[in-house]
Amino acid sequence: MKAAAKPHNEAARITALHEYDLLDSLPDKDYDDITQIAADICGMPISLISLIDTDRQWFKSRVGLEAPETPRDMAFCAHAILRPDELFMVKNAALDDRFADNPLVTGNPNVTFYAGVPLIAEGGNALGTLCVIDNKPNELSKEQKETLKALARQVVAYFELRKKSKLLHQQKAQLQQINEDLSRFAYVVAHDIKSPCSSLAMSVVYLKDAYGKYFDEGGMQLLDMMESTSMSAIKMVDGILEHTRVVNSADTDKETFTLGNIYNELSNLLTLPAGFKFEASNTALELRTSKYALLQVLLNLCNNAIKYNDKENGTILISATQNDNQYKFSVQDNGPGIAPANQARIFDLFSTLGTTDRFNNKGTGIGLSTVKRLVEKMDGTISIDSQTGRGSTFNFTFSK
Repeated sequence: MKAAAKPHNEAARITALHEYDLLDSLPDKDYDDITQIAADICGMPISLISLIDTDRQWFKSRVGLEAPETPRDMAFCAHAILRPDELFMVKNAALDDRFADNPLVTGNPNVTFYAGVPLIAEGGNALGTLCVIDNKPNELSKEQKETLKALARQVVAYFELRKKSKLLHQQKAQLQQINEDLSRFAYVVAHDIKSPCSSLAMSVVYLKDAYGKYFDEGGMQLLDMMESTSMSAIKMVDGILEHTRVVNSADTDKETFTLGNIYNELSNLLTLPAGFKFEASNTALELRTSKYALLQVLLNLCNNAIKYNDKENGTILISATQNDNQYKFSVQDNGPGIAPANQARIFDLFSTLGTTDRFNNKGTGIGLSTVKRLVEKMDGTISIDSQTGRGSTFNFTFSK
């Protein structure tokens, strides 16, 4: 028996093999289907997907063979991977000096005929083979050879899919950890900022109440500025915390409800000034998506439509439609509108237009960024259609 030499790229090949995380993995029907098809098409009793490890060959899938692995020194497949561009075939192992006294030939499973196609991964490394085995001398037709090669390519495609899936899972876990770290960081920083700002605001209020009579006009203006600045900082911190909480903890589990259900909940949550109308169309439309995410998006957009409306008789209309792939929502108001030059940046975090709302408060530039993040979390997009003085319509989608 002649053991196969090691490939010239053995170290890189073993590294690549382990990156696929296939060795000792559980049985998989996709692979078992391929080995069965290979055995049937070639008319062979044994078919294997073999992976060549450091000192063993392990079978990811096997038909007609009980053993889960064999020593590498005995493996026909160890010879096959030395010729990665060829189908390796032994017509009669008993007459081949390399295999005549191989225990796999002289004993169970009595290998006589062997044909194996190397499984070439991305990067050019031969990880193993898809092979068929017979207990008597045999041959493959041209069609059988081509089919075996095609099946081997399908095996490799499954390998690559598994590797990409594993990588995506790792990246998702890393992103989740980063988000958790950022959330903790945001809360710590926000607390460290909010506490002194709150203390400053309370101190200013105390100074104005207790010692206001001792300050001249300039001194009172300075205190008013300090109070306003500290309150703005507190508002910004609260906005950051809310942005972090809503985006990172958003429940994207889908449930079934109607637009009318959402409209009723919004009606209870919104505080409408006198003279304002809040309406919905197509309320019977049945939706199956994240109710939490949709409610958060609509609540934010509707609150903005109230706060920044400069009309005595304001109107807000929500509506929804659907197609095969997504739901389409809109929130329309009759407010002041947004100039075309400013529409591209309103969804950027901390971006404000320098305007005040109907209660004379300045925005933080956090709300619409939160909306955009939630929409994207639902694999959707958001845009605005607006004309100065004539109102705005926010259009967004959720994927089904």
